Amino acid sequence: MINNQKQGLIISLRAGNYFVKIDNDIYKCKARGLFRHQDISPVVGDNVIVEIQNYQEGYIIEILERHNYLARPKIANIDCGIIITSYDEPQYSYYLIDKFLAILEFLKIEPIICVTKIDLASDIKDVYASFKSYEYDNYQVVYTSINDAKTFKSLKEKINNKLTVLIGQSGAGKSSLLNAINKNLNLQTNEISQSLNRGKHTTRHVEIFETNYGLIADSPGFSSLDLDMMQAEDLAIAYHDFKDASTQCKFNNCLHLNEPQCMVKELVKDNKISLTRYNNYLLFQEEIKNRKVRY
Repeated sequence: MINNQKQGLIISLRAGNYFVKIDNDIYKCKARGLFRHQDISPVVGDNVIVEIQNYQEGYIIEILERHNYLARPKIANIDCGIIITSYDEPQYSYYLIDKFLAILEFLKIEPIICVTKIDLASDIKDVYASFKSYEYDNYQVVYTSINDAKTFKSLKEKINNKLTVLIGQSGAGKSSLLNAINKNLNLQTNEISQSLNRGKHTTRHVEIFETNYGLIADSPGFSSLDLDMMQAEDLAIAYHDFKDASTQCKFNNCLHLNEPQCMVKELVKDNKISLTRYNNYLLFQEEIKNRKVRY
């Protein structure tokens, strides 16, 4: 690498400019046109080689190999994905949680379910009961409230020294959670629309923040996402427990639908895999089956 070329990390993308952290400095960069011919674009989280032009400006000339890539929000090289779901305002959705889990596990990103706003529950036992099936299925679940700093302790330990992305519905508490982890950020938050039961978007783009507990990426909130990256066979083994059980199915390519001697269906019947998650899995398979071919 020649002297005016340095390696850095893309921490944000705004108005066509990539902001790359190199050592302790931030460089505003453009991407070389060669990427258009390679059918690839730099994204937040990419490790890149920058050709320095002048003080804190340069051009991205190379994207280093990615470990993984999440298309929505666009971010690469993620270690951990925190699924932010509020207990109320807006109310949690098992359908969304289960879809996030499928995508994160498919991409080999460690998932953590973070239940926010637990202070809105009249009885904390109701909160635990609502998410106990995920804990039974060996998912990590943490419960937080911005009114109690102690509730963030276990979450901070789980994300230490990792690149973590926060994903979930608008208004679920992503920016509030970031503020609680690093009080110097002071990110904007908005109240929930009572008529729509969702929050206004306060995050306009993906951006990586440096904290005492690793790198954390905030992203625009959204309430729907697709499974375009996955085929039916991919979804069948996306969940860790489905994948383990698949080794005991009669057919190697079992989709856990109508096939005989399917171990996944047996475990669902025995309450060892959540029936709710399995029913959502059937909906996801239907989505994949019915999606339009894109040209």
